[in-house]
Amino acid sequence: MAVKDWITYRLPYVVMAVLGLFMIIQYYIPHHAVQAQRQMLLQWKQPLNGFIILLAVGGIATAHIRKIYRQEKRWGYSVITLTAMAAMIFVGFAFGVQDGSVFSDWFKYLITPIEATMFSLLAFYVGSAAFRAFRARSASATVLLVSAISVMLALIPAVSAHIPLLSDVSAFILKYPNTAAKRAILIGVSLGAISLALKTILGIDRTLLEREGK
Repeated sequence: MAVKDWITYRLPYVVMAVLGLFMIIQYYIPHHAVQAQRQMLLQWKQPLNGFIILLAVGGIATAHIRKIYRQEKRWGYSVITLTAMAAMIFVGFAFGVQDGSVFSDWFKYLITPIEATMFSLLAFYVGSAAFRAFRARSASATVLLVSAISVMLALIPAVSAHIPLLSDVSAFILKYPNTAAKRAILIGVSLGAISLALKTILGIDRTLLEREGK
């Protein structure tokens, strides 16, 4: 392997493995010298995050510019996206991002309502998915349906006032089965993240920097 290829495709894995293993080991070594190195690495994280954001913005801009150049389907939306990105970047650098600035006002009166609209539309998809999931076609679906109805009815003051037992049932469901399910999901996500991190640190997952066709 040529030196250039080794630097491009192998050196990043070496650096990632060394830094990743160090950040794991430092939890078990409370010595001040080790913790000082940890603090230095954490300080480096801020400029790296800024560089990553810059790469992300550049990637998005490049994709939309390519779409406009080729005049692909709905390329007009790409023009709007690039214009909005450029405008927000300009007013952010020119007038700052503090409260009361143009950037803050645009974010408050434009982006926030757009996000609210998007999540409002998503509520219909969630409702449709819940309707399909709550069909009592099996024992598990029946349990899910009864539990969901109990919790929703308990949140209605007029219903919970006349049926005190419903509030107790809802509290039990939220405290025990719901908490257990949430913890199981978090454990699964954590194990997946640990597995992915170890595969990346140890160089088992080589898809990140592999050359095309290999």
